[in-house]
Amino acid sequence: MITALLFDLDGTLLDSRDAVIDAVAFTANEYAPGHFSREELLARFGESFDDFLAAVAAAAGLPDKSEVLQKYYAFVRQNHDDHVRPFPFIQEGLKKLKEAGYALAIVTNKQREFAVAGLEMAEIDHLFDVIVSVDDVSRGKPSAEPVQKALAEMNKQPGEAMMIGDSRYDVLSAVGAGVQAVVLEWYGKEEWSYAKPDFTYPDFEAFVTEMIAVKTEGGR
Repeated sequence: MITALLFDLDGTLLDSRDAVIDAVAFTANEYAPGHFSREELLARFGESFDDFLAAVAAAAGLPDKSEVLQKYYAFVRQNHDDHVRPFPFIQEGLKKLKEAGYALAIVTNKQREFAVAGLEMAEIDHLFDVIVSVDDVSRGKPSAEPVQKALAEMNKQPGEAMMIGDSRYDVLSAVGAGVQAVVLEWYGKEEWSYAKPDFTYPDFEAFVTEMIAVKTEGGR
């Protein structure tokens, strides 16, 4: 039976895709103008920031990504709260899941500073037992490591957990860790050519309604 729900943050609980893309586009254009199109950035949404910023540094001919990272951090700190909002029903839905007895965790490729800021802005930070950010692991999603770390901190087995996200990086991380993969289709349906999710939902309310029913009926 599923007892633990692991959530991605950007694009899953927070409507932040445009804000994230704006931040990485600004940073990429500062160091490698014209190298990354907005369409490519959208396709890479959900990727580990370390991997993407390393790609920007390489395109710019920089020996490491630290300067690029600091430029990105400065942009996000200035603009984060103006462009990031929780999706509909997030606060109510998470409370319902918590009250139903599910253990909740965040598993994100976002840096901890910005993940915590987003959770606090949405007033949902107190609902999570565990937060695993990209700062807490050696490799972000699609590696299985972030999901495995969350499971270990929650004292849960893979068969007890679901990873809920919005991108292929979430699905691949879930599959690698042996947990069920759920995708919320806030930004539309995607064609899954590999590592398909176990379940898809059009929005969070549909997901919560089913999970509450499952808990009540003692299934899944």
